[in-house]
Amino acid sequence: MAVLRFAGVRAFLPLLCLLCLWGHPSPLRADGAGLEYRLKAGFLVNFARFTTWPASAWAGDSSSLNLCILGADPFGPALVGVEEKQVARHPIALRHADTVPSTPGACHLLFVSRSEAGHLDRILAATAGLPVVTVSDIPGFAASGGVFEFRHRDGRLAFVINNTRARASGIQVSASLLNLALEVL
Repeated sequence: MAVLRFAGVRAFLPLLCLLCLWGHPSPLRADGAGLEYRLKAGFLVNFARFTTWPASAWAGDSSSLNLCILGADPFGPALVGVEEKQVARHPIALRHADTVPSTPGACHLLFVSRSEAGHLDRILAATAGLPVVTVSDIPGFAASGGVFEFRHRDGRLAFVINNTRARASGIQVSASLLNLALEVL
């Protein structure tokens, strides 16, 4: 019985860490963009851990989970080491995309950089219906059709989820993550 409880706690440990980051005031302005994007990198990995993609998104049971960055990379060294992590038996592969992914599995998680704000309509139209979790810190991203949007609230990093868009793409976001969201569309 104790083993089952421990396994249950282990399963929710990443979510617990996410809760700690979300609920704890972070001095985002003190350390500048470095701290902000380290936090966002942690959120990206946890978004992946609490998201389920349809079987059509995977080439195989142990194929890589492709984390792509479209546009100028704001993360710098914040994503160093992410390729050593796994999500549900899928090793994470970091990719820098020059174009919007057009096939399932090319990018499972697509971070759209602020440098692409002028192309947002085209990017979201191209990913519509694909099993791609789109994430950005562009204001209004979720309302425009992105899945996750980072926002600042009271000096903390928070996020909005467009669950309607996720479900339309065959993606299931866990109830635990939906409960943590600042807003669910």
